[in-house]
Amino acid sequence: MKLEQVNLVRGTTLAYVGDSVFTLYVRSALADPHIGQRELINKSAKMVSAVVQAVIYDKIFDLLDESERSVGKKCFNAHLNNKAKSATMLEYKKATALEGVLGALYLSGEKERLEFLLEKCFEIGEELYE
Repeated sequence: MKLEQVNLVRGTTLAYVGDSVFTLYVRSALADPHIGQRELINKSAKMVSAVVQAVIYDKIFDLLDESERSVGKKCFNAHLNNKAKSATMLEYKKATALEGVLGALYLSGEKERLEFLLEKCFEIGEELYE
């Protein structure tokens, strides 16, 4: 999908796709034969939580270019019908912004940029739970 087409996609849809992309990346990165299933599930759930994603978004914000920030703002301001049970509305909106940026990069086929940001997000998430 071209960037112009991605810009027409609703922010909540971009976040929906980005949530899947981030979750798959985290689960794949945590896949280790030495980690038990319970630990894998717990680590993954923490890292993809809205609270952690909000912190990640704040920490990578300066790495985002103008178009990525624009997508993040669009997703942050999207009309949200619900929020995470354990997160504030601000945290939930920041998490939605992060997911939206990742979703837009995925849909536009910007694989190198997406991989770079996913690696940074994962590093930050790991630092939070070491």
